[in-house]
Amino acid sequence: MIRGLEPLPACHLCGGRLQNFVAYPIAEQVTSDCRPWQGGNSLAICLACRVVQKPVSDAWLEETRDLYAAYALYEQSGGAEQKSFAAATGGSMARSNRIKAWLERQWRIPETGALLDIGCGNGAFLHSYGRTKPGWRMTGLDLDARNKVLVESIPGVTHLHVGPIESLDKKFDLIVMIHALEHIPNPVEFLSKLLEKLNPIGRLLIQVPDLSASPFDLLIADHCSHFSAAALERVVGSAGYQVERLDTTCVAKEITLLTEPSVTQVSTGKLMSESSDDDARLVRRYIDWLHQVLRQGHQSSDPVGIFGTSISATWLASALGDRVQFFIDEDHNRIGRKHLSRPIYSPTQAPGEINILMPMLPEVATVIAARLVPHRLRLMLPPVLLPVI
Repeated sequence: MIRGLEPLPACHLCGGRLQNFVAYPIAEQVTSDCRPWQGGNSLAICLACRVVQKPVSDAWLEETRDLYAAYALYEQSGGAEQKSFAAATGGSMARSNRIKAWLERQWRIPETGALLDIGCGNGAFLHSYGRTKPGWRMTGLDLDARNKVLVESIPGVTHLHVGPIESLDKKFDLIVMIHALEHIPNPVEFLSKLLEKLNPIGRLLIQVPDLSASPFDLLIADHCSHFSAAALERVVGSAGYQVERLDTTCVAKEITLLTEPSVTQVSTGKLMSESSDDDARLVRRYIDWLHQVLRQGHQSSDPVGIFGTSISATWLASALGDRVQFFIDEDHNRIGRKHLSRPIYSPTQAPGEINILMPMLPEVATVIAARLVPHRLRLMLPPVLLPVI
């Protein structure tokens, strides 16, 4: 059978029937650690629960295993955590610090407790949390032990657990999933099992990309769920949690959710259905716009630069090939390094005679371009993104 033409599996959230978005793929995909990826390139929506997703087929599972085997977290910055930027000012803060500050505003955190960080990577959140919460004992959980020495060297961390969540034999007062849930097949079932590891008055903190603000998230090969706020609320509700706070401003283009075990609803492990077609219309608009971004990049044969070094920049650079001469970034951890073998410049270092593409939402690009006027860069604003009809 030809790859890409095999029958679609069932929805991995509710078991419903999937329908492909026919205008997808859009050039290559990208891995969540910002590498070009030539994979299955399929995107669908469930006709029952209306969640946008990558079909979780045997081929997708095999591809993601290969992807994670070569995973290199924050390679553009030498392992330093990604910064969260304010477009209007250029001010930045490490994402973990921003999330921790947000959590402190939502929840009166006890002086002592036990924390589990699922998908802890190289321990960025554990380091940030433990620095101001020395009375907490912390556990990291990840797919492999490559960061074991680094994670277990963080003050307050008891150990890095590698293996299924069921094999952990303790309960926690706070469980954190920062950019983890979108990778996990059948998230309702996973979160239902996680209830057994959470103390009755404990909290679960989730952060995922926001579908309503993240067209480029559709291109990430190893993200099998693309959550809108409504879809994420239904997922956690179906798994037996109640929402304490949902925020789309803590980190730009992300949904940050604080939940606790529900006192009224027993988890069924099944996703509640949803009849709204809003996410489907949004994705069709995104796909059309992403094709326009590609066309803009291909309009001439001249050399170009690209603003940014993350998902969207990696995708566009991969599509344009040797025409891309450099990247521009405002993250000091990335400036002076290389990405995809091209140099990363600051706005003050970039050549002023070469057009610089801005693969980002138009409203964000417009604010950044206005702020960088004094640098006399030849910034190319992205195509207009038309509203959903």
